[in-house]
Amino acid sequence: MADLVNAVTALQQGGQAAVAQPLKNLAERVLGCDLLPLTRHEIIENLVFIAQQAQTLPEKRRRGVVKAALLFLKQSMQPVEPLQDAWHTHGRALESFFHF
Repeated sequence: MADLVNAVTALQQGGQAAVAQPLKNLAERVLGCDLLPLTRHEIIENLVFIAQQAQTLPEKRRRGVVKAALLFLKQSMQPVEPLQDAWHTHGRALESFFHF
């Protein structure tokens, strides 16, 4: 979780609140939701990767892996009632940021 906090902080300080805030909101919702520990860990792990990729220059991003990570998040969060709404609001902001 510390990696995600650091990445979100770096994004905010770098003027990228448009991606930092959705990442923070998704992480908070995931942490507050009743999920299996492994599922929670995998979701947070993917959020960390996406946050790190958001910090890199667009031409250096690993687009295919980012796309796969976003798809994993979407498929993991949509079936869970409390996270479905969070994905709809904040996940789409991430997709938009990465132009997917």
